[in-house]
Amino acid sequence: MAYERNNLVSRAGYSGMGGVWDTLTDIGGGVLKVYGAQQQATGAAAASATANRDLTAALAAQQGISTSTLLIGGLAVGAVALILLRKKD
Repeated sequence: MAYERNNLVSRAGYSGMGGVWDTLTDIGGGVLKVYGAQQQATGAAAASATANRDLTAALAAQQGISTSTLLIGGLAVGAVALILLRKKD
């Protein structure tokens, strides 16, 4: 028999239990999709919480005096001390 092109949609699983089996696999797939969506939501919430915690820690770290400010202040104090010590001699 020669190959003929047609517009029929072929689908596996149409033996005696095909309809029942397809229904069961569809239900199982739906349950897995719901579980997967729940896991994705949990992961997204955890990632968001981690990002918020990191951002809060970064903002808290910026609240104090920066190292460059401390360095400039230390150099200024040292220069003033050097000038005062040289004047006493």
